[in-house]
Amino acid sequence: MSLRAIPALCVILAGFAGIIYVGLDDEPAPEALFALPSDDWMPAVSEDTTLTGSWFCPGVPASGEDGVGGEVVVSNRHEEQIEGTFTVLTEDGAAARQALTVEPWSQSVIDVDAFVTTPYAAVVVELDGGLGFVEQRAEHPAGDSVAPCANATSSEWYFADGFTVDGSLETLILSNPYDDAVVADLAFATAAGESTPAAFQGFTIPPQSVKAIPIAELGARDEPIIATQVRASSGKMVVGRAQHYLGGGRSGYQIALAAPALRDQFWFADGERGEGIEETYSIYNPTDRDVQVDVIFLGLPVEANFGDVDPVVVPAREVVVFDPYDESVGASIPDGRHAAVFSAPGEPSIVVERVMTRPTDTLVATTAVLGAPPRQDGFVATRWHVGIGPDTPTEDALVVYNVDNADATITVEAVGPAGPTAVPSLTDIPIGPGGVIAIDLTADDVLGRELIITSTSRVFVERSLGRGSDLSGRTGSWALPASAAVS
Repeated sequence: MSLRAIPALCVILAGFAGIIYVGLDDEPAPEALFALPSDDWMPAVSEDTTLTGSWFCPGVPASGEDGVGGEVVVSNRHEEQIEGTFTVLTEDGAAARQALTVEPWSQSVIDVDAFVTTPYAAVVVELDGGLGFVEQRAEHPAGDSVAPCANATSSEWYFADGFTVDGSLETLILSNPYDDAVVADLAFATAAGESTPAAFQGFTIPPQSVKAIPIAELGARDEPIIATQVRASSGKMVVGRAQHYLGGGRSGYQIALAAPALRDQFWFADGERGEGIEETYSIYNPTDRDVQVDVIFLGLPVEANFGDVDPVVVPAREVVVFDPYDESVGASIPDGRHAAVFSAPGEPSIVVERVMTRPTDTLVATTAVLGAPPRQDGFVATRWHVGIGPDTPTEDALVVYNVDNADATITVEAVGPAGPTAVPSLTDIPIGPGGVIAIDLTADDVLGRELIITSTSRVFVERSLGRGSDLSGRTGSWALPASAAVS
């Protein structure tokens, strides 16, 4: 890092986190402080026993077409059986509601398209005692994708990226799990500025139903960047995005959960520079004031001397694409992996999404991942959960960034009928101060199993899974952090 980058880092440390370390052995890691409600954190696995734990899945395709479908995976991380219910929501309302039992240290799979035939279906899972967590997997001929389900609904949801170039399809999936209608407004921003389609101001999502909105039908055709906000004036909901990349240098399919609130900071554990790899970050500012965003790349060796990254100005109600390899940015990031943090001083005002396109055996594979926000009290997890991992040997399946200024070790446990067991080949993996490592999941005892990743330091953990159906390439998503009680 050059000397001119130090003031920006100091602003982030003083005003937001104090949890980052940029690869220097002589800088302390001060305590982290954030000003965000804990309810607005990313999906997390609770450490506390509650009367009921509700999980809201963003939606999967269930059209009945060959190779198209979806499932919801419920993981019991406890030595006692848990019971609950699940409800499948469609455009026409609640199509199925059934009891659910998950045995100790095991998983139950809900085959969504076995219950309904509909373009998209969302699932709500309620677990007695709350001792479990829920994820979904969408299946598509262009690639499978995994997404965590939300812990809570929200009155506002945001995406920073979207893409309709060369006929690529972006569809918003809005679900209302409650007995009362939701009234909402939709706005999106492209390179040309903000748009508020009249037909989607004060539109209604009926009780216990799903509404799918193809973005191209709102006039956003052949757009290389589309940011979206959905805000409810009455009620709360869940918003997901189905993205099918069909050209414009991108390829693949992914369903993701939107961000339930604006933030002042977003973290990314996985980033990579290499031949044929394209990495960009979409920064969306839906507020009424311009925002200056500081960008710092992490996990780089001192000798990299990667230079300054100029602050990014994001005008009010606009979206900006940040390309770290554009010569005008002023960065010189070396080949290999890196982490990153985006920070906007002041009130929470931004959403940041990373788009990675990597070459494959046949073409390319594109995946978009929202950044991870910090929690209100500065808590960063030392334990992360993966309910859906690889079914086949996968190199670099987990990417871990060490937040702390200290050497640490990572251990991966596989969950079986007797509980979690450390995987011998994945025990006490070293990670340096402020370092980034990629962990292979190739051993037989981790395949098709729930996994627990534990660190002796605070870490962020992303997973990078194969796309299934014999497709090459990867799809990215976050593991779920274990959430300690908020003090």
